[in-house]
Amino acid sequence: MSRKQHRAISDEILAKDATALAACLQRGDLSSQALTARTLAAIADSQQGINAFLHIDREGAMNAAREADVRRRMGKPLSMFDGLTCAVKDNIDVAGMPTSNGLGYGDTAPLAREDAPVVARLRAAGVIILGKLNMHEVALGATNDNPHWGRCENPLRAGYTPGGSSGGSGAAVAAGLCAFALGTDTMGSVRIPASYCGVAGLKPGRESLTTAGVTRLCRQLDTVGPLARSARDLRELWPILNGTANNQVPPARRTDLSSVRWAVLQDCAGVGVEEGISEAFRDLAKRLPGAGHVPLNFSAVDFSAIRRAGLLLCEAEANVTFSAERQRQPQLFSEQLRGLMQWGAERSAPELVQASDKVQAAGDWLRQQLQNVDFLLTPTAPQTAFPFEQAVPVNQANLTSVANMAGLPAISIPLGDSAEGLPFGLQVIGAVGSEVALLAISVALQEWLAEHDLAVTA
Repeated sequence: MSRKQHRAISDEILAKDATALAACLQRGDLSSQALTARTLAAIADSQQGINAFLHIDREGAMNAAREADVRRRMGKPLSMFDGLTCAVKDNIDVAGMPTSNGLGYGDTAPLAREDAPVVARLRAAGVIILGKLNMHEVALGATNDNPHWGRCENPLRAGYTPGGSSGGSGAAVAAGLCAFALGTDTMGSVRIPASYCGVAGLKPGRESLTTAGVTRLCRQLDTVGPLARSARDLRELWPILNGTANNQVPPARRTDLSSVRWAVLQDCAGVGVEEGISEAFRDLAKRLPGAGHVPLNFSAVDFSAIRRAGLLLCEAEANVTFSAERQRQPQLFSEQLRGLMQWGAERSAPELVQASDKVQAAGDWLRQQLQNVDFLLTPTAPQTAFPFEQAVPVNQANLTSVANMAGLPAISIPLGDSAEGLPFGLQVIGAVGSEVALLAISVALQEWLAEHDLAVTA
């Protein structure tokens, strides 16, 4: 099992995480204008190969960078991330930019009238919004093989999926095309791309972050979540996103792992985790310090049943959300998506109630597992990224979807590389309302992994 750091980014500046880039701006080693111009050039160079962006606002980005440099010269930055860049999944509204939801609008996608609140909070912190990112069609899928806008490629391996539905978000961060990105997560759509692309991704708990201004796929499961090149970036970004930020952020203390009570997935093979990932995860569990390690067996969960239940809720709600557009402009939707939506439309009320009950029961089960521990550890996905030509693994979201069903916060951080050099992630799940503690423990975990040669910081 290889532990080498991924090098999808040849530019040593763009390879830095957001925290390091912010320090460069603070020291005056780099201006926001220079950083933004460098990033825009990298986007242009990458589009044919990676295809992460659907829309780019070059003029707006450079204007915002000039304003950020003026603020910094005056000693009045709006936040530690003032002058850094962000890109946004194309189901999240950005004022004046198109929101296509991955549908076949081309140049005719409707323009958003105002920013989604999460985007507005980023702007208020001086973050530069570069543009909109590729995604799986209406977020109903996990490969980002988009029939209208083209595939978004994994920057670590041509011809391989970056994951989805926030594939453009994961790919853009991994390729250094933005300091961080926004995605959405319904059953794993932030954490799976983070795992496949070797970056960090946070799914906040239900209701912890507003989803206003986001085209919803399933109200019961949806969240907005950020992706970045390190857990420490996400830790510093979280107060901005949830509206609790201020300019006087105290230095973060390192969390003591030895006092943590862990629940640890035991039956990796039973849930279809690839042997290489299982080996690395077992090695981690064996060596990780903590006040206790409680074994957790996922074989009690009928993943096949809850996966079908979750998908049915998504298909039924997507049919409602897009019904008017589908009637007016059916050509916007692929044949496969029309079939999924039609399936949801044809389900009976008892079938939908039963699906909702199964999702609720799965969430109740997971919350119970966290009653006497602080955090739960699992691999993020059972496999690494795979070729687009390969059949999509049915268990792709087995380990991520239950956190959505429980409404719990969860994060994916890099754990290691496969023998083929593809990354895989470690998922950490916390209790309701534990985002701050979850992010702190994830930073400590990422640092511990690096120190013990189990992984490297992004």
